[in-house]
Amino acid sequence: MADSSQNTTGLIAFLFIFALAVVFTVSMQQTVIKNSIDAMFPNYEFITDVIPGEWIIMSRDLAPKDEFGTQRDKLNDIVFKIRNREYDANKTFNVLRGKKALREYTMNNDQTLYFINPYIAIFPLHIFLAGLIAFLISMYLPASSKLAWIRSKLMREYERVGSLLEKQFDAHGVDFKQMYKVSRTEREQLLRFTTLPQVVVTEVEDYISLHRYVEKQSRNFLIPVLFYFRYRISASYGNLIQGLVSGGAAILIFVIGLRGLKLIPQEEPSLILMALSIEFILLIVLMITFAGSAQEERLDRVVKELEAEQRDAIKHQTDTIQEVLGETRGYGGGGTSSGDSISDYEEQRLLDEVLSLMLKEAERKRSV
Repeated sequence: MADSSQNTTGLIAFLFIFALAVVFTVSMQQTVIKNSIDAMFPNYEFITDVIPGEWIIMSRDLAPKDEFGTQRDKLNDIVFKIRNREYDANKTFNVLRGKKALREYTMNNDQTLYFINPYIAIFPLHIFLAGLIAFLISMYLPASSKLAWIRSKLMREYERVGSLLEKQFDAHGVDFKQMYKVSRTEREQLLRFTTLPQVVVTEVEDYISLHRYVEKQSRNFLIPVLFYFRYRISASYGNLIQGLVSGGAAILIFVIGLRGLKLIPQEEPSLILMALSIEFILLIVLMITFAGSAQEERLDRVVKELEAEQRDAIKHQTDTIQEVLGETRGYGGGGTSSGDSISDYEEQRLLDEVLSLMLKEAERKRSV
C-alpha cells in the first residue's frame, strides 16, 4: 500500500508540474516567437493585438519614402476598423471582412501575409516542452521524495537490472561484486574469459555507471536519463513510438492534402504548422529512443552468441570424431567416404537439434 500511495502522490506531483510548465510556456510564447522572428526573419513584422486569438505575420513594406506614409495610413485604417469591429453591423463577419481587406492590401503591395492561431499551431510544442520539463524535474528529485515519480521508476528498473545480472553471474560461477572493484578495461578482460554472453558487458557498464551516480560518485546527469530510455522506454514502448510516428505522418499527409485542395487558405497555415509540430516531436522522441537503445534485442543477441558457441562445439566434436575414425581406418584399412559421411551426418544432426531448441525457447519467451 505504501508503494501505491507513493506512486499516486508522485503522479499527482508530476501532473501538477506538467500543468505549471504548460502555463509557463504558453505565457512565454508571444515573447519567444516575436524575438525569434526579429532575429531570424528581419524582413517580417509581428502583430498580435489586432485579431483576438490570432497573430499577424506580414512582410515589411519596402515602398519608397513618398509612398510609404500613404500605404501605412491605409494599413493603420484597416487595423483600426478590425479592432473596433467597424466592418459590419453584424458582429459575426467583421473579422472575416477585416482579413479580406488585409489580404487585398498585401496583394496590392506585393507583401506576404499569414494569420497564425498559436493555440492550434504550436500547442503540441507546449505539451512536449512541458512534458520534458516535468520529466526532468521528476527524474532529478531526491530518491527519498514521494514526489519523484520518474525517479522511483528509474530505481525500480535499476534494481531489476541489478537482480538479473546477479542471477546470471551466479549461474555462471562469477562473483558480480568484484565488478565494482575493477576498472572498465579490467571488467571487459574478466568477462571475456567467462561463459557469460557478450551482451552483458554493455549491461554491466550501464548498471555500474548508474550505481556510481546513485552513490553520488558521479555527477554526469545524462546517466539516469540514458539508462531509463535504454532499459525502460526503448524496451517497453519502442513499437508504440514507431506507431505514433506513423500516425503523425498520416496526419501530416492528410493536412497537406487539405491544403492542396484549397480547403486551407494559404494565409492561414495553423493546421499545417500543428501537423508539422506533431511529426517533429515524434521524430525527435524516436531519434532519442533509437540512440539510447541497444543495437539489437537482448534475446536476439543471446541467441546469436549461443548459436556461434554451439557451432564451435559441434566443429570440435566433428574434428574429434574424424580423428578417431582416421585412427580406426589406419588400423582397419577402410575407405574415407564412410568417415566423412558419418561426421557430416553427426554435425548436421547436432546442429539441427540445437537450432530447434533455441528457436523453440525464443518463441516461448516472445509469446510470454
